[in-house]
Amino acid sequence: MKVMLVSDSAQLKPIIQESFAHHSADVIHYDNPIKAMDNLEEIEPDVVLFGATDFPRHWKPFVAYLRNTFTRRETVFVLLISESFDTTEAEKAEHLQVNAVITDAGNDSQTIQRIRGIATRYYQKLDIRSAARYIPSSSDEIRFLFTNPYTFRIVPGDVIDISSGGLQFKPERSTETENLDSYGIITAAALRVGESVLPVKLKTVRVTDSIAFEFLDLSLDSEQTIGNYLSELIARDREVPRKPAGV
Repeated sequence: MKVMLVSDSAQLKPIIQESFAHHSADVIHYDNPIKAMDNLEEIEPDVVLFGATDFPRHWKPFVAYLRNTFTRRETVFVLLISESFDTTEAEKAEHLQVNAVITDAGNDSQTIQRIRGIATRYYQKLDIRSAARYIPSSSDEIRFLFTNPYTFRIVPGDVIDISSGGLQFKPERSTETENLDSYGIITAAALRVGESVLPVKLKTVRVTDSIAFEFLDLSLDSEQTIGNYLSELIARDREVPRKPAGV
């Protein structure tokens, strides 16, 4: 794991290094945000920790540039702020696809724990679909459909499994998806989880009889909605084992 630290604080690097030791993290520290931005594509960081207090005029152009190359799941961006951080700036952070905003309390164990937890939650470099998957039953309120970007036809079908990172989908008619390619982008799609209907953007990871999709640029609210609903279903199934089909 590569962690890019953009901060004036020289004391923060060894703390971050120790916190991510279990990931064998390489922490690259920059005290110049322009130089850090210039080296983004070369370093390809998995996590960026950016001190907004140190560089209040640089964090917005920095994250905008970052998101032109790396999605919210490819590179985790954590904004370290002070207690005086403007709430309107926090709204801009959400719009710019910042993963999390954390009040920087220096060498504070709770702050470091939060940073590590957020990074671990998002960082799944080997397989974005490796998050805990849920296999829905017909009674679960999980539905998905999308518009084929080549034919502009709506493609219905069944969700085979779903996680906070993506889903596997089997179309009703395989002929509707014959022209889809791996790593293609789907921009017109809707996912129903419980009472919520979420517009989603996806990338095709694998196309066979079924299609493996990765969610792209989910808002934090949408990701939380999906995660909470799946957690409820998983907790329910632990309490009441699901009967096999036909029983």
